[in-house]
Amino acid sequence: MPDDTGIAVPAVLLIAGSGPTDRNGDNIHVEGSIGTLSYLADVLARRGIASLRYDKSGTGATELDSETDPSELGHDVYLHEAAAAANFLVDRPDIENSGIGLVGHSQGALVALALATDKAGEVPPITSMGLVQPQTARTLDIMMRQVAGLVESGRMVEVAGVDLVSSLNRTVDQIRTSGTIPNDLPEPLRSIGMVPAGATMLATQDELDPIAMAASLPSSMAVFTSCSDKDMQVRCVDVAGLNDVLAQTKLSTTHLDTANHVLKDVGDQPSTGAEYGEPLPFSQQFTDAFESWISAR
Repeated sequence: MPDDTGIAVPAVLLIAGSGPTDRNGDNIHVEGSIGTLSYLADVLARRGIASLRYDKSGTGATELDSETDPSELGHDVYLHEAAAAANFLVDRPDIENSGIGLVGHSQGALVALALATDKAGEVPPITSMGLVQPQTARTLDIMMRQVAGLVESGRMVEVAGVDLVSSLNRTVDQIRTSGTIPNDLPEPLRSIGMVPAGATMLATQDELDPIAMAASLPSSMAVFTSCSDKDMQVRCVDVAGLNDVLAQTKLSTTHLDTANHVLKDVGDQPSTGAEYGEPLPFSQQFTDAFESWISAR
């Protein structure tokens, strides 16, 4: 919450990215504090806007039920809990009940778009949307592109003559047609999540197309997007394609120079991901652009 104003204030729901990423943006696989979502909450509060962030299922304090089989979970669990969070937020007496904003980081942008386009159940009116370093394509399309790039660069080595790109492409076809993953894929593909237990999650996540959802946003929607030259996970050329579709909305976008994927400033150094948990400053270039959008929306 911002400092006490004595009146109901506007609010934003903050949505974390992929993997075991908690309410603050921290990830159990990254040593140190990432803190991207808590940083965004602080920026919003300074501008008089409340926010809600939450530990999505399987992260932080939100444990999975002991009887739940993780292999049976689909991506809809994340959509439904985000919808519940949105309704919880707008029902608070200290929050304006005319609607809320959404800010999704990375894959959280996919969830934000789903909420705004009626794919997650009933939610309050969505008045604005921030897509921060957003996912810009279907999940399996991204995986195919990334694996092809890793093989070409030599960072993913083929095993026993197996063509990893062709093997992955066949697996993607199988996921999209039958929702299953073969159990005999080579280790390099298994290491990126291509295992039978992950089939349901990947299949349901892949059904969400950010480009198609962005194209259906109303022209009255205030939208913010960001990308960075130092982001190793999201390319600015892909965000530009998303921006082309979003041009029919009230779009504001920023192209960052030295921010990594989690919005920390890496300066002249490349981002490898190893620095995500380091105590680097958050990008002032991003902060300035984000605050400008908040003030104008």
